[in-house]
Amino acid sequence: MKNFPFKILFLCIFLPPVCYILTLNGLESYLGKRETEKVLDLMIQDQQALYEGRHTIKAEINRNIGRYLSNDFKHKIGIETEILVKTRGDRILYPSQTKLELPSPLREGGGFADAGVESLRYTEVASENYRVLQEGLVLDLKLKIRQNTWLSNSILIVYIFIALVVLQAFVRKGIRKAEKEEEDQKTLVQSLLDRLKDAEGKMKEAEVRQSEYAERIKALRKDKEQLTRDVDGLLEELESQEAGLKEQARVKEGMAAQVAQLQDELDRLAQQSRKIKKTVEATKKRFGVLYRNLLFTDRALEGYLALTDEFQLKAEETIHRLNEDESAVTVKRKVFGKGGKMDFLEVPFAYSGRLYYRKDSQARKQIVAIGTKNTQEKDLTYLENIK
Repeated sequence: MKNFPFKILFLCIFLPPVCYILTLNGLESYLGKRETEKVLDLMIQDQQALYEGRHTIKAEINRNIGRYLSNDFKHKIGIETEILVKTRGDRILYPSQTKLELPSPLREGGGFADAGVESLRYTEVASENYRVLQEGLVLDLKLKIRQNTWLSNSILIVYIFIALVVLQAFVRKGIRKAEKEEEDQKTLVQSLLDRLKDAEGKMKEAEVRQSEYAERIKALRKDKEQLTRDVDGLLEELESQEAGLKEQARVKEGMAAQVAQLQDELDRLAQQSRKIKKTVEATKKRFGVLYRNLLFTDRALEGYLALTDEFQLKAEETIHRLNEDESAVTVKRKVFGKGGKMDFLEVPFAYSGRLYYRKDSQARKQIVAIGTKNTQEKDLTYLENIK
């Protein structure tokens, strides 16, 4: 296809996955920093209880982070968060690998001995909590956006949609360019016809002037025989008229040559058109005899005849398989017609060849266009305009 934007097509195919991957990486980095700040703020909330030894720092961290993760909606849209909290001495505080044992308050009726033990336990827990807090905690948070989730799929769909919009704009630009070229060709043909008419008019005018000069020369020659005076003047007039006659003859010859050239060009175009039409009719009859399960449009036959001999052989092999068994051909894609009410099937052949057909109401198949990559844009425009 001459005007198809292959570079833009390549970019529209290549850039969406690249942008998708870069966006996921950037989003993971950004959300990871925000999530780290949140967890640092919430994992220690009740320092007073830790200093009093009512529960361990491990229990405090596991309870706060667990409550935060249980209420977090990010995992529903495909964001995974792995959190590891440990001390400077590499003792893991979160996630807890064992069941937490929280210090219990004084039991009723336990006596002073039990109260002393509990008080000692509170003191040990408070001391340990204070030591860990003074040393500092190490937070290791890894955030990952899973593939094939709401968030990742939405990002990919956005980039694909942008690529399709860009590609559609360039395709429409190519279609407009092809239409303009076709209009320019029509204008050129009309210009040639106008020039032909103008040349014919000038040639007729030259013929009239030539006739007038001939009549005047004839009259002057008669006057020359009759008059004996002013011979020199008459001779000069005669020479002037003869020079004018020669000039008009030269102009006439030039106009005649130009008319002949334009006529030859029009005859050549007409002969070529008749030859193509005759070849199309012959091919249509031959295909009608060979392939009774198929119908062919004139556009398809003209496209077939425009192919090289090698491509015609490959195209006819595909037509033969389609006539015998539709499942024997490979359908590359569906192409929708005007308004989306009619769809056509695209069948490739010989790498760059394209054949488009559809099924009619009698379950027969109609081949509507045949071409190559170079004519694909015009073929698709033709299919879109079929009602």
